[in-house]
Amino acid sequence: MYRRNGAAELAKLMFKNSGDDEKLKQLLMDNYSEDSLETYLHSKDPLLGRAAGFALRLIGTSKVIPALVEALKNKDRGIRYNAEYALWSIWSHSGDNSVDAMLENGKNLLKNEAYQEAVEQFAAVIAAAPNFAEGYNQRAIAYFMLEEWSKVVRDCKQTISLNPDHFGAFAGMGHAYVRLGKIDDAIEAYKQALTINPSLIAIAEAILRLRDRMEEE
Repeated sequence: MYRRNGAAELAKLMFKNSGDDEKLKQLLMDNYSEDSLETYLHSKDPLLGRAAGFALRLIGTSKVIPALVEALKNKDRGIRYNAEYALWSIWSHSGDNSVDAMLENGKNLLKNEAYQEAVEQFAAVIAAAPNFAEGYNQRAIAYFMLEEWSKVVRDCKQTISLNPDHFGAFAGMGHAYVRLGKIDDAIEAYKQALTINPSLIAIAEAILRLRDRMEEE
């Protein structure tokens, strides 16, 4: 049983079943608790930490968000990467399958460049689950593609009010502030995103470009 020697067996389980997420999800749920995976996430062994982060992407809940946010600052890039994607996965689950299905439909509309339809779909998500932060964040993305910058800022702020760790919303708000010409606000939003997730290299570079622009002016 994996429970008997969890730390030693976790990476093996992940490797052997890496091509079948549903099977792997069931094995993880049968053999590991969130508490044990959280402990492994902070292991000194980077391979174990990476495996735990990937596992939490599949079975993690809001309970482990603080640990994953902390892991965004881990010195190992693989652990940081898996922690980031685990957070995105957890943030995309409202606890209501019908709401989650609407969210995924909206994301598909975004991929297909049907931006106004995506706005309407995310509005339905928000109406069904007004405290679900990701509904607002995804609508902000749709508004961004429609170049409705003030609406982007509004929805990003609502996202952050519900999920203060949402580095994506801070980054998106910064992008919108740049388009609105509010450079100081953009830099502050970008800094907040970087404080949560220091791996956002493109955001760090954006801050430097904005500061250079301000000096030139």
